[in-house]
Amino acid sequence: MSVMRKSMLAAILAAGGVLAACGGNKATAPEAAAPQAAMPPAASCAPGIWFCENFESGSLARWDLLPAGGAATIGVADGVAGIKKEGANSYLQYDAGKSKGVVAALKDEAFASVKTADYFVEARIKPINNNTSNKFVCLLGRYQSVNDWLGACLNVQNGASSKVEFHKANGGKWLRARQFATRTIVNEQWYKLRLEMQGDTLNFYIDDDFAGSFKDASIAARGKLGLWLDNRSFAIDDIVVGDAKVKPVLMALDQTGDWNSEVGGADREITVAATKADTTPDSFSVASSDPKVVSVAQKGDKVVLHAVGAGSATITFTSGANPALKKTVKANIEPAFVLATANYGALAKRTRPAAGIKGAYVDGELALSFDAAPVLTGIGSLRIFEAKTDKLVDVIKPKGESNIYGPSPDGFYRGVNQQLMRVVGKQLIVRPHTGKLEYGKAYYVALSDNLLKDAKLAGKPFAGLGKKAGWGFTTRKAPKASLSSVVVDDDGSKADFRSVQGALDHAMKLPKEAPVKISVKKGVYEEILFLRGKDNVTIQGESREGTVIQGENYESLNTGLSIGANKPLASGGGRTVFAVGNADMLVLDRLTLKNTHLKKVGVNGQAETIYFAGEKERLIAKNANFISRQDTLQLNAYSWFYNTLIAGDVDFIWGSSKAALFENSEIRTVVDSTDATKGGYLVQARVTAAADKGYVFLNSRITREEGVPDGATVLARSAGSPAYFDNVVYVNSKIDKHVSAEGWWTSPVSNPAKATALAGWREFGSTRPDGTPLSLAGRVPAARTMTAEEAAPYLSREQVFATIGWKPQP
Repeated sequence: MSVMRKSMLAAILAAGGVLAACGGNKATAPEAAAPQAAMPPAASCAPGIWFCENFESGSLARWDLLPAGGAATIGVADGVAGIKKEGANSYLQYDAGKSKGVVAALKDEAFASVKTADYFVEARIKPINNNTSNKFVCLLGRYQSVNDWLGACLNVQNGASSKVEFHKANGGKWLRARQFATRTIVNEQWYKLRLEMQGDTLNFYIDDDFAGSFKDASIAARGKLGLWLDNRSFAIDDIVVGDAKVKPVLMALDQTGDWNSEVGGADREITVAATKADTTPDSFSVASSDPKVVSVAQKGDKVVLHAVGAGSATITFTSGANPALKKTVKANIEPAFVLATANYGALAKRTRPAAGIKGAYVDGELALSFDAAPVLTGIGSLRIFEAKTDKLVDVIKPKGESNIYGPSPDGFYRGVNQQLMRVVGKQLIVRPHTGKLEYGKAYYVALSDNLLKDAKLAGKPFAGLGKKAGWGFTTRKAPKASLSSVVVDDDGSKADFRSVQGALDHAMKLPKEAPVKISVKKGVYEEILFLRGKDNVTIQGESREGTVIQGENYESLNTGLSIGANKPLASGGGRTVFAVGNADMLVLDRLTLKNTHLKKVGVNGQAETIYFAGEKERLIAKNANFISRQDTLQLNAYSWFYNTLIAGDVDFIWGSSKAALFENSEIRTVVDSTDATKGGYLVQARVTAAADKGYVFLNSRITREEGVPDGATVLARSAGSPAYFDNVVYVNSKIDKHVSAEGWWTSPVSNPAKATALAGWREFGSTRPDGTPLSLAGRVPAARTMTAEEAAPYLSREQVFATIGWKPQP
């Protein structure tokens, strides 16, 4: 922050904002820095601010610098430990190494001006990349000791998947108590983090946006300030403390990301929520950087954006109470769509569904074959019109698309960001948005002339596709509503549906307990799936290897896990391929379910194949493959995997299962695509009751993909929370040499810290792949080698599921 910027903050505070500043003398040269041994004079804080620190004194004498286990170091620059410069501005930087813990705490006498526990603490924080796996940095309040504090934290997760979180420590137990807003947070950029503590109510903010609230009465005393990290280097500056009753000036928009449209497209209405420091409504202004591209009209808390011309413009919203508080929306406007007049001769053999066909499927993909592999430009669109009325039915763009699945029987929808257009060989393949096509209607397809680059169709340069080109079709009649056994085939003529989701949509319209069988023919089905509120659904493939249901979904694309929202939102549906909720006795048989996302550096690769949510519901998976990399299976309630392959690299079996049994199955660690020298973690159990069986591996094989190194993989690691139990049991399983001699990862500490006969990390009868008994003498002290008597409740599926009397059969 520049000197001018810091001086502006006091004026903003006087104008009614909560952004605060502290003054202080600049250290003009290293020798001018204050001595580290002496407490420097208190900085000159803005009116209403109780404490401030901007490091301009060049001294850290007001702080106790803690080594966090000896691994964290304070950067050295300009001759002053920890103090670095950005132009004329000074700030504190920590280089994490590989460490976790409190790295600094304010001295008691430096915080003496703060007399109450009801205060806010606010600071600018800059995450710094140090190539470590964990990514936390926390600003601490009510700090009592390294073992007791409250923290507002940044979980720096590769850009758009980062989060604001509440962490705390009580009696030495660290807990990630709540995740709040998902934000784009990148390294080497400053963010303002704020924690308000008023009684037991804690409020969290990032960059003048409210992130969330949490009730916690565990620490009520005033305490002081601290800094905590977990393997994340960071810089910090402009720390201020004030009365928790004084709120920040806020302004939030209901627009996330860019606005992408075209000339003549629908207007975008943005709702603005703006409040002053006293929480009353605030005024705001809005302006377009180029009114010839986007015009703006403001009425009350609504702003309407109108696409005027092709190009880009930035729309800036400015707070009335705090002119320094601005929010921006970038608008990208394409030229108006024009229906092409080009003709390419007969298209029946080049199109799917074939031009002129009657009996097309409403849930099928569209495909157009070119003379050579076409190249998408990233702009333009494919459009579907009603043939009789020329009414526009659907618009599909090459990027920035989303799709909405549902509704479920209880009125829930799953909305996800999803690529709906792709090139495979010479084909352009497009999936229409769900529910846009109706049964028994005639349509035609149009493509804009700017959709593809240097493409040829039937020997002619591609110049768009319009009604005259003749790619029209009529959809088939709807299948019988009562049909309880349906066939899915991606190209056969006797199928009921072209997509698995089409069949699931049909199933969800039947009575909840009515059995439904979905038979899926051989083929590769590029899909994202949703099932909610429907019991007794069986999805059976024609071939385990030949029936492949796959899609690319991951945390940076669709954050978190979800089983739907009670309104048709375009996003929020989570990162898994198949989201299942409140669906008892789902059977997945003789198929492959795959998340095709390949982990990349800088992209959050959490990518489940299935998220099975519920409290008492049951899942059966048999003779099937589940393939991803990180977080392959997220399981809750009860599940039985029999004769299955589960492949992944990081926590690829996890969740809060009451009992999840993997019987006669292969648990395969794959090579980490970001670092081939890494191993992996098989399980992260978050079992909520100590008495629950958790995750049980019976007569299974713990294997590896070629290239996974010896000794680099562990059987499980803990979530590190007292709210979860690490109940994981391996019985009579064959374990390859990629699993380390220690067997389990003990950072963070498991719960229980040392396994008992009924809870924690346990093992019995383990062997090498050739059947040779495996010595467990090197296992970590937290794990337990069970006796035959202790292993008895895990020796059959009837015993594992005894509490619910479930006896599933192959």
